[in-house]
Amino acid sequence: MKFNDPRLSKLRATLSVLAISVTLLTPMLSYPAAASGEDQLANQPKPEYAKRRQALMQKLKDGVVVLIGAREEDQGEVARFRQKNDFMYLTGVETPAAFLMLIPAGVVPGKPASETLFIPPRNLRHERWTGPQLGPGKEAEQLFGIQEVAGSDKFKERLNELLNSPSFKGEGGVPKAKLYTIVPTGQTAEIERETHFVARIRETSPQATIVDVSPIIGEMRKLKSPTEVALLQKAIDITGEGQREAARAIRPGAFEYEAQAAIEAAFTRSGSERPGYPSIIGSGIYSTILHYDTNRKKIEAGDLVVVDVGAEYSYYTADITRTFPASGKFTARQREVYLLVLDAQRAAEKSFKLGESTLAMLHGAAAATMKASPLRDKEGSTLEKYFIHGLSHWLGMDVHDVGDYSTLPVGSVFTIEPGIYIPEEKLGVRIEDDYLVTANGLVKLSRALPSEPGEIERLMTTSQGSVSAPSRTARK
Repeated sequence: MKFNDPRLSKLRATLSVLAISVTLLTPMLSYPAAASGEDQLANQPKPEYAKRRQALMQKLKDGVVVLIGAREEDQGEVARFRQKNDFMYLTGVETPAAFLMLIPAGVVPGKPASETLFIPPRNLRHERWTGPQLGPGKEAEQLFGIQEVAGSDKFKERLNELLNSPSFKGEGGVPKAKLYTIVPTGQTAEIERETHFVARIRETSPQATIVDVSPIIGEMRKLKSPTEVALLQKAIDITGEGQREAARAIRPGAFEYEAQAAIEAAFTRSGSERPGYPSIIGSGIYSTILHYDTNRKKIEAGDLVVVDVGAEYSYYTADITRTFPASGKFTARQREVYLLVLDAQRAAEKSFKLGESTLAMLHGAAAATMKASPLRDKEGSTLEKYFIHGLSHWLGMDVHDVGDYSTLPVGSVFTIEPGIYIPEEKLGVRIEDDYLVTANGLVKLSRALPSEPGEIERLMTTSQGSVSAPSRTARK
C-alpha cells in the first residue's frame, strides 16, 4: 500500500481510536517490572543494590558519582535492549536513557547523602509501540528502591547547578569536590557517549576535576555476593544444557551453525535472555582459531570441534568450553593431546593456595605441565608453545569481567581454560570451566558437565543415538 493510498484514511481513523484507547487505558495497566516481585530487580533484592550505592559513596566521600545508562538507539534494530553493566550493578534499573547521580554526605556542605535516578518522562504516544513505561515520581522511587526518581529532562540543569556550586569551585575554604564518572579508554572510546559527556564537562566546567570511576566499581564487582553467585550458577547450568545439545548436533556432515542453533535454543528454553558473547563452534582447522565465531563450515569426519559458549542469565554470564570429536571417538593423537590439556587444567586447580596464588601462578602451573609432558610436535618440540593465550579471566556481568588481577580474593569467580592449538595438524583442544574462590578453596561451579574424554565420547554416543533413531523411523 502506498503512502498516498486513499485507503489510508480509514486506517488513520482506526489508529486514532486505538490511540485514544491506549491513552485512557495506560494508567490502569501494570508495569512489567512489577511482575517480577516487589522486592527484586533482575532477580536480585533491591536492598543489595542500595548497599552497593552506599558502599561506593563511602569510598568516594570527596566527590559526586554520575553514570549514564544505555539508550535503545545505541544498540540499533538488531539487539534487544541491555543496560550497561556498571549502571545495572548499582541500580538494577533497565529503563533506557537513564542517569544516576550519587552525592555523598558533606560534599554539599550541610547536606546528607542523596541518590537520584533520572528517567524519561512518560510519553503516551511512544508507549503505543513499547507498552506502558514507568515515569519519574513516587511510584518509581518505591519500585526501584531509590531515594529520588526525577525526570531526565532535569538532569543537565541539576548537574550544571552542582558543578557551579562552591563545592566544585573550592570557594570559601570548602575542599574542591571531584566528579567521578566513566572515562572510556581503548579502541571504542571515540564513539562512547561517556567520552562526549566528559568532553562537554571539561568545556563548560573547566574547574571540575574528573576521575574515572571504572576501576573502583570494577573492584566492587570482582567480589560476588551469594545472590550473584546464584545467578552465575544458573547461567552455568543453562550453558551445560547447551553443551549437551552440542553433543547431539555435532556429527560429520552437519554444519557448525546447526550446533550453534541447538545450543542457543537450549539457552532460550532454560530462561537465558541472550548468549553472553558470540558462540564459538570451531571444527577442523577452525578449532585452532581462538575467537572464531563465523560458524559456517561443514563438520568433517575426524574433526575436533571446540565449543566455547556461555548463556547470560539476569546480566550474569557463564563461559564453558568443551572439545568434541565429530566422529564420536577421539583418535589416539587427539586423545593424548586432550588428556594433556585436562592435566594442565587440574594442575592449575591443585596449585591454588588461598591468599597466595595469582592467575599468573596458575598459568605457570598449567604451562609447566605441558612442558613436562613427553608429547611432541612434528619438529620434536614440547607442546606448551601451542598454549597461546592466558589461562584465566574474571567472570561476572561480562565474560571478561572487570577488576584488578593481582589477587584472587574470596568471592571472586574466574575461568581456568588451558588449550593447545596445532594448526599444522588441524588440531585444537580447549577445556574451560568456571570457579569460585571460597574460604575453603576453589569450587568448580561447572562440575556437573563432564570433561573426561571417555565421558565426552559416551555423551556423544548417547546423544547421537537418540537423535538418529527418530530420523530412521521418519524415512520409512
